[in-house]
Amino acid sequence: MHFPALRLGTRARLWRSAVAAAGIGALLYTSAYGADDDFPFGPMTQFAFSVENDGGEIVSHWLEADTATGAHVKLSMDAVGSGMKRAEIEGQMTRLARDPSLLQGIAAGQHRLHPREPRLTRIYIVKQVQTLKHGKVVSTTRTNAVVWGVR
Repeated sequence: MHFPALRLGTRARLWRSAVAAAGIGALLYTSAYGADDDFPFGPMTQFAFSVENDGGEIVSHWLEADTATGAHVKLSMDAVGSGMKRAEIEGQMTRLARDPSLLQGIAAGQHRLHPREPRLTRIYIVKQVQTLKHGKVVSTTRTNAVVWGVR
């Protein structure tokens, strides 16, 4: 059975063209001026970057914590571990540095997800910077970018 093709009317073509133009416009605007929070139109900078071979730096962040038993542990960077992934931490660094109390939610989530594990007493966002020379890592520095005493 063969059905004849139907042609769109002028109004339907104009409406579809306007929606397509708005989508492309939003993509171009947020690529130039947007942030990751503008997803799905944002630039997704945690995936899109290049590093100079000489003197370039690779910056990464992760979570560590002190526990009530005195242990210092690296927190899992997934939804079932700490509740936040590395990309989320990196994308929120400015906000977390401005307001470290936001890390309280990580402690609460960790306890809710893992009630048998020792409570967290202090959370650290560790920042690692690797410097490149001729495309190879020549130095690595680690600092605590943010520290929060859990309540």
